[in-house]
Amino acid sequence: MKRLYYLTDNIEAAEQLSERLHKDGITDWNFHVLGKDKANIVKHHLHSTTPLQELDIIRSGERGVITGLAVGMLFVAVMMMTSNFGQNVHWLWLAAAVGFFASFGAWVGGLIGISSVNYKIKKFHNHIEVGQYLLLIDVETLQKPLIESIVTKQFTSIWKAGEDTTFISPFQTTTIY
Repeated sequence: MKRLYYLTDNIEAAEQLSERLHKDGITDWNFHVLGKDKANIVKHHLHSTTPLQELDIIRSGERGVITGLAVGMLFVAVMMMTSNFGQNVHWLWLAAAVGFFASFGAWVGGLIGISSVNYKIKKFHNHIEVGQYLLLIDVETLQKPLIESIVTKQFTSIWKAGEDTTFISPFQTTTIY
């Protein structure tokens, strides 16, 4: 799935675009608005972004799991090589140790992510701070030309700011183009 990013100064235009896209099968689940004035977004019957879209919880959690798995496997390997510990313990206990480290890593990563802006929308921070609204529209690849055509022909106060995939990779820093 593709995520199209648009910016606007005009919340009424965003509301009109939302209504227009509903006619073409874009649901509220696929159309989100991020802005400084959340009350204005709700007032105009638009869906604001979720914390998972605004914050870096998922990517940081994924990084934490990967780090925790690596540390857990290293811990188990060291324990097995340096003592008789590994030879006398059932493999389920060793797997539980790795699972503990992975879970702990996910928890720490999630905590880090809660305090970080989502890496995909970080580049729009200055626009949002000055009062603009960021529109996130999730579409199937085949719908993309239709959406772009509607926005460029009917909404002059909304401009394209980039596109990306909805997939969140723990290794990417930014991919919007």
